[in-house]
Amino acid sequence: MATDSQAEIAASVAALRDLGPGYDQALAEGLVERIGADIDKRIAAAIDSRVAAEVDSRLLTQLDRYAGCRHQRRRARRMIRAERRTIRAEQADHSARQSLMVALGSMLIALPVTAIVLKGSPGVAALMLMALIWVIVGVINVAYVTRKHPRPPS
Repeated sequence: MATDSQAEIAASVAALRDLGPGYDQALAEGLVERIGADIDKRIAAAIDSRVAAEVDSRLLTQLDRYAGCRHQRRRARRMIRAERRTIRAEQADHSARQSLMVALGSMLIALPVTAIVLKGSPGVAALMLMALIWVIVGVINVAYVTRKHPRPPS
């Protein structure tokens, strides 16, 4: 029994002790009604769950029969393939935009740095530093473009 029912039984026993033997019948009837209501609730819940399980089982059986048709399976496969193509196209478009933004951003940063290096101290060292900056920018851009993209869950 649940703790609430146990508490009700304990309260009824305590009331029986306090009130005396004259109230035996009334307390017993009240206790039986409460326990009966609790049992009724449990039975109703069990029946509801069984009915729901049976309905779900019948629905799944009907769906299995319907999905068992060849043309339905083919149609479902075509829809899944089309959805995957759409997802890949969206990812490729998004990836191309990201690559372009990284390339433009890195070049926009490298241009002022190159100007600062060449203006500050013209010479062979400045040219070597400028070449190093542009090689680093190129390596970053190539690494970003050739990275592996995560695959969508299938």
